[in-house]
Amino acid sequence: MRSLLRAARSVFFFAVYGLWLVFFYGLVQRLVVWPLTLLLPKRRVAITGAWFRILARSSLGLARVCAGVRLTVEGRIPPGSYVFVMNHQSLLDVPIAHAQMSDPYPVIPTRARYARGIPGISLNIRLARHPLVHQTKENRRQDVVAIAQAADAVARGELSILIYPEGHRSRDGEIGRFMPAGLRSILQRAQRPVYLLVVDGFWRARTTAEALLHFAGQKGTLRIVGPLPSPDEGSADAFVEDLRERMVAELHDMREKAAQGRAETAK
Repeated sequence: MRSLLRAARSVFFFAVYGLWLVFFYGLVQRLVVWPLTLLLPKRRVAITGAWFRILARSSLGLARVCAGVRLTVEGRIPPGSYVFVMNHQSLLDVPIAHAQMSDPYPVIPTRARYARGIPGISLNIRLARHPLVHQTKENRRQDVVAIAQAADAVARGELSILIYPEGHRSRDGEIGRFMPAGLRSILQRAQRPVYLLVVDGFWRARTTAEALLHFAGQKGTLRIVGPLPSPDEGSADAFVEDLRERMVAELHDMREKAAQGRAETAK
């Protein structure tokens, strides 16, 4: 019965969220935000960043009200241009990250096929000017150029960048192997302080199909670690390896503390 109630509440949330996407997110983005960025190009970053924070906090608010989802945040991020490195567990990862940040907003390396044909989302990707990657041998040079241009904008302090070095969402909530090439390139070119964003608790909502059954009632934690100094030239490989080890250790510590909290509550 509990599983049925959770699934029913999850479906209810996604029904409400779908309406919100169509009648608020999609329309306001196309009819208000996009024209504003064209009319006020010097304010583009500020307008886009404010819009992304509205979307992120609204999404999390709907999840809290309609589905009973709870997020605890440990740490904070001051204003500034940074390199953010985050583990990838669920559909909530992007709004969770955006909700904690201020200007300049972070661009996110994104698969090129998502930039067309997805209502709301594709326009959002173009609005943000996320670096588009194809992840094929034929387009490897194009991908490298896109990442380099984004990293250069971060180096100038115009933007931040958020990268998920695992490359895909974890199937079991653990932190998988890193794909280090993109992160290494960004660190070397951007030369900005690094923040680690370690999230846990939402990996059962890895895909839409899984979220329809398990989304409601989920409780998660985001731990913000940093700032860490950017690596010196020639030490990027060791720095990337250290980042992963640190994220694994932080995730383990978060789970230990959560287990202790549950044990104390049960007494």
